[in-house]
Amino acid sequence: MKYSLKIFSVFGIPVELHFSFLLLILIIYLVALLNLIPGVDIIVAVLITLLFVAVVLHELTHSYVAQRYGIEIERIILLPIGGISAMKELPQEPHQELRIALAGPLTNLVIAAILYPFYMFFISSLSPSLNFLLYNFILLNLLLGAFNLLPAFPMDGGRILRSYLAERMNFIKATELAASIGKQLAIIMAVVGIFFNPFLILIAIFVYMGADQESRTVLISKLLEGVKVKDIMTSEVKTVLPTDSVDEVVKIMFKYKHMGYPVYKEDNLLGIVTFHDLSSIPSDKMNSPVEQFMTRDVVVTHPEEEVTSILEKLNIKNVGRFPVMEKDKLVGIISKTDIMKALEIRRSIIG
Repeated sequence: MKYSLKIFSVFGIPVELHFSFLLLILIIYLVALLNLIPGVDIIVAVLITLLFVAVVLHELTHSYVAQRYGIEIERIILLPIGGISAMKELPQEPHQELRIALAGPLTNLVIAAILYPFYMFFISSLSPSLNFLLYNFILLNLLLGAFNLLPAFPMDGGRILRSYLAERMNFIKATELAASIGKQLAIIMAVVGIFFNPFLILIAIFVYMGADQESRTVLISKLLEGVKVKDIMTSEVKTVLPTDSVDEVVKIMFKYKHMGYPVYKEDNLLGIVTFHDLSSIPSDKMNSPVEQFMTRDVVVTHPEEEVTSILEKLNIKNVGRFPVMEKDKLVGIISKTDIMKALEIRRSIIG
């Protein structure tokens, strides 16, 4: 992930801190040291730090179990909202997802179970500060484990629920049903929050958005699984010359109903021009060659690339299409529209 800093590796998995997490920790310690908020002192700041240690252990356990099933973990990223284990693929079997999902919450519950007898035995001999830290660290692990068992994405309980449902229906339908249950839980949580605690409303929003995101991500990845660029790209590509005028290219756009065209000359891809590039050009420049306004730094793909990878790149680059090149020759073009059409067709086939 962009804007993250690697701090160490465990089991060959890089653990990274997102810059927003570093900023949050810095703010917490500044508030504690300068006594800006009553009750937030250095002990509370240390406790918050320990909470994120618990989150790291939670994510590492997920990752370790996933690795045992041959699933590659790209990295663990710590964000202000918690940790993310970036898996390169989803578990192939429901029982695998069940064990991977259970590992994290169980880790936190086991930590609490181990530390509680220690706390009770030494409670009288601990300093007030250590007493406060140990008691609340146990409590936070209990809450972290219990909260993650809620049957809603993006918590582990949502994945546990999906693994149960996936034993009885296909993976996509299991994800949609689990996501729907999670959204209903979020709505109930929000209603309760209105009357009792506004903080529950924020959690409900987080849960609802997480459920929706999980549903869409899984739907796309599963429907496009195994589909390559060559399977859905447009092979007959309309191109324009760098010397074509802006006016001529705009007319081509309205005629062929496409919003972007490769700028191509003598078997060389020079750039790409889109309606967005030309829409703000003043009228006195309409006879200027289009090469003056085209995008020269073009990201291209090749026929054998996975469409899921292309969709991710399109979203990251915030563009609508990629030229498809093979042996330095333009052989097609693939757009978000092509991908959406492919999704609709495959969704209708699965039903």
